[in-house]
Amino acid sequence: MMGGSETVTRAARGYFNIRIWSAPLALANYVVLGWLIGQARAGLALAVQVVINVVNMAATAALVLWLGAGIAGAAIAAALAETSGLAIGLFIAWRLAGGTLAVPRAELFDRAGLMRMLSVNRDIMIRTAALIAAFLFFTAQGARAGDTTLAANAVLNNFLLVSAFFLDGLANAAEQLCGQAYGAGDRSAFSAATRLVVQWGLGFAIVVAILFALFGAKLIDVMTASEDVRRAARDYLIFVALSPLLSVFAFAFDGVYIGATWARDMRNLMLASLAIFLGSWFALRSFGNAGLWAAQLAHYGARGGLQALRYPSLLKASFSKAGRSSSDL
Repeated sequence: MMGGSETVTRAARGYFNIRIWSAPLALANYVVLGWLIGQARAGLALAVQVVINVVNMAATAALVLWLGAGIAGAAIAAALAETSGLAIGLFIAWRLAGGTLAVPRAELFDRAGLMRMLSVNRDIMIRTAALIAAFLFFTAQGARAGDTTLAANAVLNNFLLVSAFFLDGLANAAEQLCGQAYGAGDRSAFSAATRLVVQWGLGFAIVVAILFALFGAKLIDVMTASEDVRRAARDYLIFVALSPLLSVFAFAFDGVYIGATWARDMRNLMLASLAIFLGSWFALRSFGNAGLWAAQLAHYGARGGLQALRYPSLLKASFSKAGRSSSDL
């Protein structure tokens, strides 16, 4: 359905058939990560993620470069990394929980708690599905444009991942700070946390955008040896350089909304952002891959912009008059 060439489709299928077996491990790692972040143990959460990535890189180098296992080797390396991360994460959780991972049956099957969790998870799941749909659509259109364009977009998407590493950390901070303030009913602290995350996020975004503009071409040369892919990637580097300046607000407000459990509004605004992305692509499709990247930027802008516009009314509805502050963002 993605529309890639036969070679690309065959390689993707081979990777998928191995990688999919690590899906339960990946989901379990999300649980461990969320549990650690929820307790404000970001250092330990970072340590687990570092282990996963280091094992992934080392195993990939060994299996792909040294043993020549190709795509299958990359998939096996990812599965090994997820396994290692989960083992270390469970050990850390076991130590922090006093040498036990047992959960009381009454707590495990608490109806009110389960319904609340499933309700929030339902909305976040729909929101995430809409986000993934946008990414899949972007990849599919690149694949239909040819292998060179697909490869160039894949190289440039690594830049987006790098910027996400910077900005997602601030989103995690927003989840903790805003979650604590929301739970305490402290509107002033909530507003201050939101303002702090947005300001620092914008500062990081500006730095990342400048670095991409100055050194992006050299990084592209490092990521691929194909001259055709290098040339194609450089043609669209400007869109990558602009992306952090727009996506920063999406990341920041994602953290704020999750911290305040405004999951329903997150879901609705993401669905609206997906519609804006598809509409933008339809209007700009005659520009080819440049139009696709422009639609991606519109998607980033819509995600952050719609959440920012909705924020004041949610803030007003979520806190009592006694907790209001004139310093609200």
